[in-house]
Amino acid sequence: MASFDISAILSALGAYQQRETRPPNNRAVKQYLLNKGVSESIAWSNSFNELCYWTEKELDEIFNNLHQLPENVPLDKLISFVPRANPAPVFVKPSLESIEQSASQLGALCVNRQGEFSINPKEGFAALSHVWSQGLGADDDNRGLDASLLQQVFDKVEPLGVQWIWTDSLAIPGGKRALNLIEEELKGALINAMADIYRQAKFVVVLDALCLRLNSTDPVKVAAVISLGIWMTRMWTYQEIKLANNAIIATGCGFVTFANITDSLKGLAMEEVGENYDSTAKGKYPYLYRTFRRLQRDDRLGVSLPDVAFGCGYRHAWDKLDYARALFPTLGIEWKTKYTLSEAMHIIYRHQMRHATRLALYHGPPRASLPGWAPATFNGLVDGKIIEAGIWEARGMRRSWMTTKILSIVPSKPGALVLALESDFAAQALTVGFISEQTQKESPRSIEMFKKAVSEGNAYLLADEPLVPKQAMSRVGLLVERFTKVQDRQAWVLLTLAVGETEETYKAEKDDWLLLHENPTSEEMFSGRGFTELSVDITNSTKPTTGAGLEEYPLHEAAHEGNSEQVSMLIQIIDVNTVDGRGWTPLHVAAAAGQHEVISLLLEHGASMEYFDNDDNSPLILAVDNQHLEAVLALFSAGADVNASRSTSGLGLSPLSSAILKGGLEMVYLLLALGANPSKVDAGNWYPLHFALQETGSNGAILDALLEAGADVNTPSQKLLYPVDVAARQGDASSIRKLLSRGALPDPPAEGADSPLYHAIELGSSECITALLDAGAKIDVTFKNAWTPIMLAAKQGDHEIGKILVSRGAAVTSASPEGLTALHVAAMNGNRVFYKWLIVAGADEHAKDAQGRTAKSMIQGF
Repeated sequence: MASFDISAILSALGAYQQRETRPPNNRAVKQYLLNKGVSESIAWSNSFNELCYWTEKELDEIFNNLHQLPENVPLDKLISFVPRANPAPVFVKPSLESIEQSASQLGALCVNRQGEFSINPKEGFAALSHVWSQGLGADDDNRGLDASLLQQVFDKVEPLGVQWIWTDSLAIPGGKRALNLIEEELKGALINAMADIYRQAKFVVVLDALCLRLNSTDPVKVAAVISLGIWMTRMWTYQEIKLANNAIIATGCGFVTFANITDSLKGLAMEEVGENYDSTAKGKYPYLYRTFRRLQRDDRLGVSLPDVAFGCGYRHAWDKLDYARALFPTLGIEWKTKYTLSEAMHIIYRHQMRHATRLALYHGPPRASLPGWAPATFNGLVDGKIIEAGIWEARGMRRSWMTTKILSIVPSKPGALVLALESDFAAQALTVGFISEQTQKESPRSIEMFKKAVSEGNAYLLADEPLVPKQAMSRVGLLVERFTKVQDRQAWVLLTLAVGETEETYKAEKDDWLLLHENPTSEEMFSGRGFTELSVDITNSTKPTTGAGLEEYPLHEAAHEGNSEQVSMLIQIIDVNTVDGRGWTPLHVAAAAGQHEVISLLLEHGASMEYFDNDDNSPLILAVDNQHLEAVLALFSAGADVNASRSTSGLGLSPLSSAILKGGLEMVYLLLALGANPSKVDAGNWYPLHFALQETGSNGAILDALLEAGADVNTPSQKLLYPVDVAARQGDASSIRKLLSRGALPDPPAEGADSPLYHAIELGSSECITALLDAGAKIDVTFKNAWTPIMLAAKQGDHEIGKILVSRGAAVTSASPEGLTALHVAAMNGNRVFYKWLIVAGADEHAKDAQGRTAKSMIQGF
């Protein structure tokens, strides 16, 4: 029988389980990299992430394998390929027709060594993934690619058996400063083909200038070097690697597959730290592995927003729009040329709403316009945590947070934010935090609003975990301003805060919050404080009413429960019209609960139907709100006025408006049959059609019912919101046509307000614009800001809408009193394609405004 040394086995197991833990080496790594010519930003990110646990000796092994590094040239300025000297350089460029054909087919326009082009060649193709500034970018004068560069690329990739390559430098119109209008339009269309192109490629060949100087194909060395290269810092290369089926990284002496790198790092990470290699384990290989695992394509898991956000946290783009545009192919969303950065980010968040809620603690960028609790972009990551998902609701994101009230801001040194927090054991507890430089620079209004919220006692710090004890890396919290016009906890997110040291006496309680979608600093449509206030007024009017809290009012409680016998007894000793704290009489309670028998009993004993509660609700309105048809009939039979409303503190809605907000078609039909006037403005100056148009997306039949009942299509809400204007704000072309067919004015006389055409252009709805113009809306109108329709379209940047306006007679040369033309506006707002279209349409780029400025001199961002 074999004998075993049990103690030796246990000792070995103990040594295995208690592996030596490496200490982080951030400062030394960063300084080493800086000394080697690595840029500040790349050195910083690597010293806290991929190479955080490496030693200088291990880094020496990497750099000793790099050759042909020019002296005194920063590594981020290296060039991969240099055109060969030629007094008359030859350029390779596809014809416009072939680009148009590839756009129409959404196909891969490829080139061979001879400079010939083919769409989706039968031999297959390799797609290049590279950084334009490293030598393979399109010529600034839009002449194509230097032929000698093409030869160098084929010299490099031909060992892979590649006959055709696809590169964005040729297939997508480049040389941004020299593109004509048609090429600009094609560029937008071709972005939507990129996902399929990178998926279909035999290989996606990564060409990074630093990696091309690596004299090794060792997977770990390649991983370390590519982490230090420019390729890892660009937005477009993220989607290229994320979509690749077979990515290959080129080095100075060969190739290594991305899958080989990931598999090798995975094995080394497991060997170093055990089974936690893929989660939170720290070490030389786990950090590096997790970066590459995050980049590798995984059809089983797909691409989630947290994956994208942290994969792009340190990436950059020359064009700010690319911070969103480059993500559309990755996420499978169709790109449209008209999108602005904020619009595109909103679309991205709505594409994955649940995953979007996990990014609230992404610290670095300022907050988005919509939703205001999410980062405006993903670049600029400083700290962050992927949290458990919240619930995306109509008005905000609902989630539980560790909540601490902020008492004051304590003066401190520049860069730090010291807050006095509420404490159970002292007058206050201090915490030290930091607002990112990016947010300070790009959103100073958020900081001012936060200071104001603190001074008014409405500021809170929300965290996902306790702020103590102190840990090596900062925790991230949200600085919010409570919305005080509601009773539950709702707030605007103003800032994210990297929280450092916090006194243990601070007070924190777990509370449920609704983080509002609106950003209070935003002036965009459907955002800002004003939109929050309007939304909450409408939402509150649609909340179900209950009989909660009736214990102190026995008659109210009996009415709620429908106990006729007890009601009969209690009305002998209690005033039938007594009110509770909400201003409810027993009749209000019975109506809200749908107790029609009790309603009749109370009315027989003198209950008044004319009492309105604290929120201006009559018993009839409460019956309507809660969809109790029999209760409505009982009240009507007793003489209730189906058009009665009052406005003292609430919205002042009529029963009909309340029914519309609830979306109850059957209730709307009933009220109309009982005599509700569809053309009557209620006490709050709201018109029933207004709410029907706001809700028509989910129930257009209500709008039809009101129109069939004879609703006046030219009566406004609030004296200025005409039905056709509400429909235009919603982008609802179908409803606009219905209203116009009933006689609605396309240009209603709303003094001091913008016209429906203004809102249709602002929203970017070509269908609404066409419907209004077809009905006679004035094309030469001047809006209240003294702009013309074509000028507003230039601000929005959708040149397809510009084409519609010009086809209907809009003058591209029209000017404001300040002399601004549409061309000036397009230039100021960086709308490159619209600007170029205006030139084609006849705008004068040398026309001067009142200050003597030409549009050409005002160009921003292109």
